[in-house]
Formats: sequence, C-alpha cells, structure tokens
Amino acid sequence: MTKPSILSIAALSVAGATATQALAQDSGALIEALVQEGILKESKAEEIRAKLSRDYEKTSAGKIKLDTSVKELKLSGDARLRFQHDINDAQAPSTIDTNNVSQADRFRLRLRINADYKVSDNFFAGFGLQTNQANDSGMQTFASGNNNGDYFQNYNIYLNKAFIGWNPIAGVTLIGGKQRNPFYTTDLVWDADINPTGFTERIDLNKVFNFNGFELALVAGQLAVSDNPESNPSARTNRDGYIHEVQLIASAQVNAAIKATVAPAFYFTNGASVNGNGGGANNGTVGTTNWATTDALQGLKVVLLPGDIGFKLVGKKTKFLWDVAYNLDARRRDGVYAVGANNVDYAGRDKLAWLVGFEIGENKNKGDWSFLANYRQIGLAAIDPLINDSDWAASNTNVAGYKASLRYNLGKATTLALTYQYADNLRKSLGAGLNGIAGPGGANSNSSQIIQADLDIKF
Repeated sequence: MTKPSILSIAALSVAGATATQALAQDSGALIEALVQEGILKESKAEEIRAKLSRDYEKTSAGKIKLDTSVKELKLSGDARLRFQHDINDAQAPSTIDTNNVSQADRFRLRLRINADYKVSDNFFAGFGLQTNQANDSGMQTFASGNNNGDYFQNYNIYLNKAFIGWNPIAGVTLIGGKQRNPFYTTDLVWDADINPTGFTERIDLNKVFNFNGFELALVAGQLAVSDNPESNPSARTNRDGYIHEVQLIASAQVNAAIKATVAPAFYFTNGASVNGNGGGANNGTVGTTNWATTDALQGLKVVLLPGDIGFKLVGKKTKFLWDVAYNLDARRRDGVYAVGANNVDYAGRDKLAWLVGFEIGENKNKGDWSFLANYRQIGLAAIDPLINDSDWAASNTNVAGYKASLRYNLGKATTLALTYQYADNLRKSLGAGLNGIAGPGGANSNSSQIIQADLDIKF
C-alpha cells in the first residue's frame, strides 16, 4: 500500500470520527492541508468530503438544519428531583412561643432547557425554558397545581431567558432582554436562579487595552422591575421601576497557587412603585405584616463588596469567599417594613448584611465531591428580599445563620447533594411580625431549618 493511500485512510478515519459533531469542519481543514501538501489529490479529497456529508446526514445531528448565518449552537439543560423538609419554631401573636413548632415535607422537580447560539457579525442570542413561573425558583412541588392539589395535572413551562447580544469589538459585550445575571455575586444579594430583564454592558478592560497581569472588567446593568404608565412621570406610580447596578471586577494571580478576586459594586433603584410582589418565594410579607409592594423599591442605595481567594488544599480546588452589603438609605425602608409604625428604631445592624464561607472540591467526573459552608447575617433593611436567595430563610431579612452542602458525582453528569440550612432572628426585640422569618402559611418564626436532598442530571 502506498504512502498516500495510508494517509488518505487516516484522514478519512479522523474525519469520520468528528463528522457527527460539526459536519466535519475540523476534518475539512485536515483534508485541505493534505491537498496543499500534495499528499491527497483534489479528486480524492472530493470523494472524502462527499462521503463525510452523506454519513453526517444519516445521523440525528445531521437532520437538524440551521440557517447559514448560525456559526455555533449549544443546547444544554438539567433535571432535578428534590426532597425538602422544613422545621419552623413559630411565634405566638404577641409573644414568643418556643413550643409551637411546625414541620412540612415536599417532593419537588425542576426542568431547565437552554439554547445559546452565535451568528455572523459578532451577534449572539439565546433563550431558556423552565418549570415554575417564580422569578427565583424553577422548582415545581409534586401535586401542587391549581387549588393546591393537581391529581396528576400537567405543569406549565415558562420562558426564563430570551436575549440578544453583540460584541462590537473584542472585550465589549452588550446584551438586551431577559438574561443571566452579569454580576459577580453571592446568594446574599442575588438569588442564582434569577435572570434579570433589561440591558447590561460589560467592558473587559484588559482585553480592550491589551494589558496582562490581571483581569479587570466594568459591568453595568439597567434592570426593569415594573412597567408603569407614564402619564405623570413625576409620580412614583407613573414611571417604570428600575434597579441600576455598576461593578468593577478585578482578578489577579497572586502566585502559581493563589488567585484573588474582588468586585466592589453599587446598586440603587429609582424609587418607582412596583406592581405585584416579585413573584418569588418572598410574597410581600414579613411575618404577618403586609408591607406595601408599591414601596418595595424605596430606600435602596446599597454598597457591595464581594470577593474570593482561590487556592489548593490537600490537592483540592478550594475557595474562601465573602460578601458585604451596606444600605446607605436604609431609614427610608420604613414604608416597606412599617418599622416606624411599630415604634422600632433602626440599629446599625439593620443596614448591614454580610457573608463568609468556603468551598472545597469540584464536580466534574464520577466520584468527585465538593463541600461548601457559609455563615451570614442580614439586617432588616440591608438588602432587597425580593432578589436574594429564596432557599435561605424564605428570602427574609433580620436573620442570621448558616448553610452547609455536600455534593457527590454518581456519574459525570449526575450528582447527589445534601444541604442543611439554619436561620434565627438577628434582632429579637422587634416584636411578633417584624422579627423577619416567615414560616409555612406566613406564620412568624423564631427560627427555621431546611433540609434538602437533590438528585441532578445535566445534559
């Protein structure tokens, strides 16, 4: 057998192995290189290309026809089954009743499907679908349909992302629509499940100005919260509600083993009225006190300082992390929490929220494990309870406690996780209805405990 024939067979084998992934684009480059080197004749190359096309069209991927403008399409998603056990030490109407403990068990499910694609001229777009309409959770409780009992009803699917983006130059990204959260954050301030709607801009300064040594990015967002009529823009009820945030993200490789990130930020609102209550776990109540959702955006001028230090510990990827939030306008939250009406003065801790924690390990392959633990305190008026973590203390404020989670890979794409969360009142002198933890049915709680067991599959 001649040398060209051997190389031809090798080229065909390599090309055939990759044809199902991208119509043998990589193999096409190899074939072209062999032709240019004179190893393959053009006629033989055409035969190979034709065979690749025929083989590809026989596969399931080959039956998907995309517009020629689409340069890349990525489909992904995940499915989750969860068991959740809640324990709440409830308050009596006017005093603390330490014996009034309630419990609740729930089986839940979640499905999320994502499509992200790049098109010509540096544009990209994407969309996502999920179970449950809530802004901060895709979890659907078993048999919890209409009237809290569905008797095997089908569940709805909702649009959780729909965006268009553009990279006009290297290092500059502009996105509009309902999109992934663009900010570096922990769940102290932003729930990881929330995909905000609006416009965001990111400038990776190290790419734009071609400097090395560390990464530096400027991120800004104008996020729409509530659409209101504009008949009288001077009135809060007649202008759209917005959250604005700007952040500087700096990361540096301190040495071969340590990388540090710090991301100071500032977010504020325009004080407009809000129609509705955010649609999340926190449904517009603090204990039994209904706070006016029209005031939900009042008194939020929050300075943020999240960050982390990454390193290796016993050969495992490890991260020490923190987050701090301080509300410069906390006293104007009176309209939200009716603190003034209850003759309660603000304390310094009401303005402050903070979190410290660590993570060790990562979940990539079968047998991998990871563990995280953190402790946090959230002052009564420190942050917006409509966007923070809905799993921890039901999104409420005036709470303190911790979270611990262990995750193990049963397979490359399948993980099993066990999580425990505990929260207690931060200030215990506010009285029933204002201590901050809401239990099942809106009951006031002195403390809450949550146990979650998750089985996740990514695809």
